[in-house]
Amino acid sequence: MHLPQNFRSRSIIGGLAVLMLLPLVVVITSPFHASAPEWDHVMRDILPSHLLETLRLVGLTVLLALLFAIPSAWMVSTLDFPGRRLFRWALVLPLALPTYICAITFGSLLGPTGAFSRAISANTGIHIDIMTWPGLSLVLALALFPYIYLPARVAFSAGMSPHLDAARMLGGGAWKRFFRVAMPLARPAIAGGALLVAMETLNDYGAVKYYGVRTLTAGIFRSWGGLYDVGSALRLSGVLLLLVISLITLERSVRRRAGQESSHRPVTGAPLYGWKSAAAVIWCIVLFAVAFLLPVASIALDAFRTMKDLRFLQFLPALGNTLLIGLLAALATILIAVAFAFAERSSTGTNRLTNWASIGYVVPGAVIAIGVMAFAGWLTHVTGIVIIGSIVLMVYAFSVRFLALASQPLRAGLKQQPKAMDEAAHLLGSSPWRTFRQVNLPLLRPAIIAAALLVLMEVVKELPLTLILRPFNFDTLSTKVFELARIEQWPDAGVPALLIVLCGLFPVLVLDRLLERRTR
Repeated sequence: MHLPQNFRSRSIIGGLAVLMLLPLVVVITSPFHASAPEWDHVMRDILPSHLLETLRLVGLTVLLALLFAIPSAWMVSTLDFPGRRLFRWALVLPLALPTYICAITFGSLLGPTGAFSRAISANTGIHIDIMTWPGLSLVLALALFPYIYLPARVAFSAGMSPHLDAARMLGGGAWKRFFRVAMPLARPAIAGGALLVAMETLNDYGAVKYYGVRTLTAGIFRSWGGLYDVGSALRLSGVLLLLVISLITLERSVRRRAGQESSHRPVTGAPLYGWKSAAAVIWCIVLFAVAFLLPVASIALDAFRTMKDLRFLQFLPALGNTLLIGLLAALATILIAVAFAFAERSSTGTNRLTNWASIGYVVPGAVIAIGVMAFAGWLTHVTGIVIIGSIVLMVYAFSVRFLALASQPLRAGLKQQPKAMDEAAHLLGSSPWRTFRQVNLPLLRPAIIAAALLVLMEVVKELPLTLILRPFNFDTLSTKVFELARIEQWPDAGVPALLIVLCGLFPVLVLDRLLERRTR
């Protein structure tokens, strides 16, 4: 029986979307299908303390990130002072530092036995120890504040110029214009950035493990690797998923209450003079130096020492494994993203399902990894096919995690292609798939390349998902950094840490460039 092409396309794309959603479905339904022999112990002794520490870590991190990001975005967007153009993009660079590398670096410098801590103690008698949960919040905020800075900079730079001009004509001072006009208009952008900071904090495992902070992600690893109870790990993942959903709901509520009217006229920078100009320059220099230059300089120094002793050769297998997983994950994710882009372009009726399938990017990697592991265990039980501990399972999990990252550039590229091209091809007798393959897809080539590189770079940095799903004796750059830091051999991790940071620079600069275009 010959099935219509539209039906076959809808079935394939719907099946892919369901496959992307399966790990989250497994987590949500875990109380009904997964036994948890240690759940009473976990619920009594682990869940309350880990949930409390998660909430206070996320709360303080978001607060500090707001304090770093909003003044910086306001200054580089609406004021004119020396170095403004340089700081405008330089303050984005801390995003290239994975949180666990940033946290471990600061721990090696300002921990109880850190180089800076010893020097300060010897000269002043003051003992410094950043390896506490407030210290970790500070470090995470320094690494993550660009998630708020970027959208806030876009909001301040373009979209509110008429409102600020009207407030100035009515006699509103600088503080009133900022708090009563700019902040309410920028609230949706700031709320979206704050949500990303919270998501990244919830996703972190390397930093919280190194600092000894008990978060829900740490509890998941403890239940899975310490208690050997996958059911309890699944239930803790469900709690973490509920927390993520609550944060998303809160962010959307903030967006709905905020005004959306805007203009595209760029804001003209008001010149600063005297001490005000000096204060703006000092703020940006100190923030950039502490958040980016200090950790990168420390990593580069350790890497130079390792390369001088030729110890970097031991990391070549981990580099090869990282590139292998990254390229395979990028290829698989791009193929699925292209299929979803075709579904959206040809209106197959699966758009709602494909949108839900892209939710993985806001879900912590540990949750996806545990869901994938449980699904693979069920598949083994039903079919006898063992994929746990395989590269195939890792590639699948990375596709679930980073599908949204690959889909966004493709959707943006498709929106720039006029529908008239598709209609003309249809009039010439071309099928939707042939039109997409021969007309739309060639024009999407730059977007596909950019999306593939973005996924590759994110796979290089990802730690929790890799730790859970990697095959036995299979190291990547991120796991090497984590293991060396865990056994207090952080200086030896300089080379892999530096490679990860260099890989992270590309997507950061691409993101900054894309957002910069929106303000012109």
